[in-house]
Amino acid sequence: MLAIGFAAGLALAIPVGPMAIMLINTTIAKGWRHGVVGALAMATVDGLYAVSVFYIGSALASWLKVWALWLSLGGSAILLYLGIATLVKNLALLNKQAEDARPADRSTSRGKTFATFFAATVVNPPTALYFLALAPSVSSIATDGNAFAGVVFAIGVFAGSIVWQESLAIAGVALRSVTRGKVRAWIGALGGVLIIALSVTMALRALT
Repeated sequence: MLAIGFAAGLALAIPVGPMAIMLINTTIAKGWRHGVVGALAMATVDGLYAVSVFYIGSALASWLKVWALWLSLGGSAILLYLGIATLVKNLALLNKQAEDARPADRSTSRGKTFATFFAATVVNPPTALYFLALAPSVSSIATDGNAFAGVVFAIGVFAGSIVWQESLAIAGVALRSVTRGKVRAWIGALGGVLIIALSVTMALRALT
């Protein structure tokens, strides 16, 4: 069960989406501590979804089916907002043409970073839809009298997810070490554009 969970968590985390881009951007802008916290928040949500899928899979699947469209549109709207905010902030930095000035980023608490990534991952459409597809299969392998199996499955999902998310944070640290203010701002602006594009694409797919 641990191996199944690990594989599920890794499979969920690997596809590059707006959250992955946001994690790399955050690490570049704010440093490795924020990257680690953001990755932890994303993996925590994946683990919590895994627990829900194992123990209340049928109910969760039914709920997600009913609210799938609105969840997708709401999640896309939140990601769109985050993408626009990222783009605007980095364009402002470019206009200042200050190589190392990022006072707003330094003042942001790691608690706020965790909360932002946690909330965005909860409503991230691919995450919810992935567990919607997973729910029936996982529910079918749950056995009576083996309540701990769900915890093991969730630990596996968390481990698989955090391995990949922390790898993305490490990539952000590597980019941060070889870039400075204006270059980081250009990377951040590009990341904002990509998040906007992906969020719009997700919304269009939900509507078609």
